[in-house]
Amino acid sequence: MASIDSRLAALAEAIERKRMEQEYPVDELSRSLYNMGQRLSKMDSLEKAALLAEFNRDDPLDGTGSLDLSMEDIERFILDYKGG
Repeated sequence: MASIDSRLAALAEAIERKRMEQEYPVDELSRSLYNMGQRLSKMDSLEKAALLAEFNRDDPLDGTGSLDLSMEDIERFILDYKGG
């Protein structure tokens, strides 16, 4: 039953999002940020580890340095991004 309820809730959310998009068109930046939040919220531990590795990668040829983040930092970033 919980599976059906979660599917119905997701469907209701999608319908509401489409209705809002029609009434209030969303600019590309807002859409991109929303999509990023959706992707972040669905990351599993392996994907989070890959993101962490990329953030901590030092590449002098690209002019980028390591951010020296921990997994807790990544988790906090995702929670902050989702607003929760």
